[in-house]
Amino acid sequence: MKPSAATRSMELDPRFAQSLVDIVAAELKKNVNITDNHGVIIASFSKERVSHIHEAAARMLINGPIREFSVTAEEELQLKGVRQGFNVPIMFGDGCVGVIGVTGTPDTAAPYARLAAKFVEAALESNARQEKLVRALKEKEELQSILLSKIISVQEEERKKISRELHDETSQALTSIIVGLRVLSEHVNSEGEREKILGMRDLAVKTLEDVHHLAVQLRPALLDDLGLVAAAQKYVENYSRQYSIAVELNVINLSRQRFLPEIEITLYRILQEALTNIAKHAKATQVRVRLKKQRDKLILTVTDNGIGFNAGILNGVGSDTCLGIHGMHERIALLSGEFYIDSAEGKGTVITVEIPLCRRKKTESGLGQAH
Repeated sequence: MKPSAATRSMELDPRFAQSLVDIVAAELKKNVNITDNHGVIIASFSKERVSHIHEAAARMLINGPIREFSVTAEEELQLKGVRQGFNVPIMFGDGCVGVIGVTGTPDTAAPYARLAAKFVEAALESNARQEKLVRALKEKEELQSILLSKIISVQEEERKKISRELHDETSQALTSIIVGLRVLSEHVNSEGEREKILGMRDLAVKTLEDVHHLAVQLRPALLDDLGLVAAAQKYVENYSRQYSIAVELNVINLSRQRFLPEIEITLYRILQEALTNIAKHAKATQVRVRLKKQRDKLILTVTDNGIGFNAGILNGVGSDTCLGIHGMHERIALLSGEFYIDSAEGKGTVITVEIPLCRRKKTESGLGQAH
């Protein structure tokens, strides 16, 4: 039979074929070559034969039927690119993808050629199964990434909505209560009653401050309005005041430049998580934050002089610190970024994040390609 269109479209990868030839030739101690599905030698123990047409294999593949065939000493003299030996089709999927030949007298070479063909077919099947598993794993990882991205997107939108409601509605209601209590206190004759009302007013003021802080934590308006640099500067300022930790912020090659929203919110959340972990666990007195644009990527580095930790614990999920760090890693991975932690007990911690400003392109491999 003649090879079908589907069969003709399948091609062996030359590097993969050569690796198989090297294995088979070493085991059989015979000269071995493999042609593609057009009869061109793509791999051979005799390297000088590569890229030559094996005329006997080409005739069989073009005219059919697909079968084993021998090359006699006389045919070696008559046909181009052939040597005396025995040749066996390599069957894969629904058809023939090439021919493997073993040099020698046909009767002697035949069993070796058949064995070699079985080995190559088994290798192709194994490689195909591996590629199928890799594709399935890749699809699963891509689906997980899509779902995680959706979850984070919904989470950020919900945070933005709640933050605006706290800022616009709850804050306004509390402000009205504060003003009303102040006015009420001025119309009360009893000093004791006035003190109670002013005490309630102070509580409302404190609640308003807490609500404002919560709104900023959920989603700072500066991030959406003015961008990453302004939001980071404000957050660092408030953080230093709240936790009494000196934070030095250096912004390099950046001013008020804006980036994709997902990049800005990711870097802001990483900074937020990193500084929160420092306040909770590091016992640090000084922190250095550097935000830098370098060619086609943004780099965030957070360095503290705290007690540090054994980076080996990151393999587990047994603490809030690990959960926070794993959350950072997942966010960064969605943007094809890199995440590094350098820490040791008693030596502080350095967190480095690199996020490309352009997404990386992914390539796919073809049939029989080595991995």
